Amino acid sequence: MTEDPTALGGETARPGATGAKGRDARKRWRRQLFRSPVAVVGFSIIGFFLVVVAFAPFIAPYSPTRQTLRSTYVPPGIGVSLRGPEGQLGVWVREVTRSPSAGVVVGEDAYPVRLLVRGERWTWFFGLVSSEWKLFGVDGPVRFYVMGTDEQGRDLLSRLIHGAWISLFIGLIAISIGAGIGVPVGAVSGFYAGTTDLVIQRLIDIMLAFPGILLAIVLVATFGTGLRNVMIAVGIAAIPIYARLVRGSVLSVRNREYVEAARALGLRSLPTLVRHVLPNVMAPIIVQSSLQMAIAILFAAGLGFLGLGAKPPQPEWGLMLARGREYLAVAPHVATFPGLAIVVVVLGFNLVGDALRDALDPRLAR
Repeated sequence: MTEDPTALGGETARPGATGAKGRDARKRWRRQLFRSPVAVVGFSIIGFFLVVVAFAPFIAPYSPTRQTLRSTYVPPGIGVSLRGPEGQLGVWVREVTRSPSAGVVVGEDAYPVRLLVRGERWTWFFGLVSSEWKLFGVDGPVRFYVMGTDEQGRDLLSRLIHGAWISLFIGLIAISIGAGIGVPVGAVSGFYAGTTDLVIQRLIDIMLAFPGILLAIVLVATFGTGLRNVMIAVGIAAIPIYARLVRGSVLSVRNREYVEAARALGLRSLPTLVRHVLPNVMAPIIVQSSLQMAIAILFAAGLGFLGLGAKPPQPEWGLMLARGREYLAVAPHVATFPGLAIVVVVLGFNLVGDALRDALDPRLAR
């Protein structure tokens, strides 16, 4: 009695179903999901993003906070060649500095770029992993600036890579807060209806009266700036979205036959809600969580851009974009690369959300 293949619109929307029909449904929606070009592109972007986050200190050639004031505003690709001093093939790097009078100065001596080299020692995963090996580095006393440097001579590539972890962490915490509060609130509101529904929905209406980013700004201004408060603010801004979504989904299944059967067997309201209703409204929650991840990253970057989020020298993308805006005339790459990173990651999560929606909704299946 706990399974209703039509609860989400049909069998293909039940990835969590059990039995032969459930296995067939899972195979169908997975096949449909990974056959979509949109899904392939989206999952490729997110997969690359997750790999970068997982191996950030190994992939990043330098510390994201280390300054080299002799090499400020170095453009990407300067001092790099594909042939050595004697015509050897490979990637070779010359020292690049910036002089107040002469501008960018490229040295004479070239040094090769090697894979798997020893560099600055790093620790990761709360100190559980420690090493000095890097994915690549220069075999010599110079630095390889793949994406150039910022106003303090910090390597932009290293800052972008470490900033990916901050964006992912903000998104995960914000979604946990939004779904952890919004889903139960929406489920109770839709299942019990009556006065309970009326009171909850009026509170949700008050929250929805503010645009999401404006609500987050108000909350950060109230709680104070910083990454912790940004995560809380973005999570609270997501609560009414989850609450309204779950309420609508619960209303569509609360009078189904399997729910009525559970009631007829004497099962209490709360166990009925948890065991029979919520499992059948998980598909829209999964889709919304993917889309909400993109929104959370975008909101966090916006708050960082406004100076309400991360504080220097943290390599947060929105903060990097804000600092780079001040140097567009002399070093446009300082703002360009963080902006592109935000666009690509947000696009990836949106594509994954669209693909999940198409796969889990049989009305959109072809």
